[in-house]
Amino acid sequence: MVGISGVSDLNNYSNSVQKMTGLTSQTSKLDDDSQSGKSFSDYLTSALSSVSQNMSNMDQSSASMISGNNSNLGDVMIKMTEAQLSLETAVQVRNKCIDAYNDIKNMQF
Repeated sequence: MVGISGVSDLNNYSNSVQKMTGLTSQTSKLDDDSQSGKSFSDYLTSALSSVSQNMSNMDQSSASMISGNNSNLGDVMIKMTEAQLSLETAVQVRNKCIDAYNDIKNMQF
């Protein structure tokens, strides 16, 4: 009975977070994606372009700080941190994909 109560509490929490943030549930998002025809490749391309955009923003912000056009060090540091986190995330996703590939490759039938 404790496990069932925990699951219902988790569902209630999830529903309240969705109401506050305005985000939809993951299942309806998955249904929308399957109807729109998005593939893993589309998601990967989108994620890599986001990483590239973050790196570009960081470069532009750093260059404007060095040239003296921008005097707000906080914005530069935020953009650097965003770029660093997105790059680290991309590296971890790559590592997990390689691990999954190696696991599949090493399967014995």
